[in-house]
Amino acid sequence: MKKAGCSVCLVGLFSVFLMSLSPFPGFAQEIIDNPDKPASKNAGRMIQLQEVLRIKDEGKGFYFKLPWGLDVGLDGSIFVQDGVALYEFAPDGRFKKNLVKTGQGPGEISTELTDLLVKDNEVLMFSAPSNKLVKTDFEGKLIKELKFDKKIFYNLLAFHGQKYFMLDIKRRDFARTDGIKERDFNLFLVNEEGAFNPTSCSFTTQFYLQIRDYGGGRMASVSYDITHLYTSKESQKFMYVAHTREYQIKQLDLKKAEITKIFRRSYPRVKNIKKDLRDTRKMPEYDNDVYKLLVHKDQIWALTSMYDPQKGILVDVFNPDGKYADNFWLPLLNIRTGDNFSQRYFPVIIQGDCLYAIEHDADWNFFIAKYKIFI
Repeated sequence: MKKAGCSVCLVGLFSVFLMSLSPFPGFAQEIIDNPDKPASKNAGRMIQLQEVLRIKDEGKGFYFKLPWGLDVGLDGSIFVQDGVALYEFAPDGRFKKNLVKTGQGPGEISTELTDLLVKDNEVLMFSAPSNKLVKTDFEGKLIKELKFDKKIFYNLLAFHGQKYFMLDIKRRDFARTDGIKERDFNLFLVNEEGAFNPTSCSFTTQFYLQIRDYGGGRMASVSYDITHLYTSKESQKFMYVAHTREYQIKQLDLKKAEITKIFRRSYPRVKNIKKDLRDTRKMPEYDNDVYKLLVHKDQIWALTSMYDPQKGILVDVFNPDGKYADNFWLPLLNIRTGDNFSQRYFPVIIQGDCLYAIEHDADWNFFIAKYKIFI
């Protein structure tokens, strides 16, 4: 009996020890470390994408200025966020309408959209400058509007279990000098009535602060994002998050509102090459390792910093257990934006066996492309 009691004590102490290591108190996270090479014997190949359709700006009902949001409905309807506008296209690429009604009234938005989320047969639009969330059907009929008066939110992350997963932002105290600074995104759950509760989840990102002296006592500051909160679409009850410079992917359990797994791999980092010698910022030596997260069936795709002008982007593939299963080159050559750290690639989304991407040509004319995936 004494031995059994001691075993229970040891297990309890070990559990407390594990919990103390977790950045979110109250539970332990499973950390999966992977080698530098995947399990697949066919790794390193270049997969095929067959173009199905391409939506071009022809001045008929819509005009692409700088599209920076993309989502797809279960029926194949395509939604493109461009400033204040939210363009809806039929599955065959035919333009249908702009879902944003501008103004101050119910269901109307007067400031730029921050986030777009398509869930089942509903479209969720969030504008951080207005601190307002609008939910419509695919025809633009208003379903719900939430105007947050008691709390400022900066992002809509997900909608699950009749809860909106919202992020606020808090900059840490720092000296007003040139250099890399940090800020925290804290996760809140908001119900259909707008009541909100904090969770234990927080994500830290980095930005570069540059102080400019114009003389005569005139000073100004400019900030540039280095890391960003990259998230996948919801997959069953999970979504996946990357927000660090180093290789790290987090599994967010939407039912528990907790990070339950962290997986990473040994990764040969890519050096940052400064293209403009007039740029005086002391940016990080290396590129961010992961720039986009996608879910294809039950596999997690990580679009990495490795880029080849002929092959495209190196994509790492993980199974639901966080094991490094495969990698391949994704031949998307027209979604790369250049040397902007936090927005290295334009939006890409997967729905079923099709990949959708915002692309641009050498003259920065934008297109929406749909491809069939052949792995």
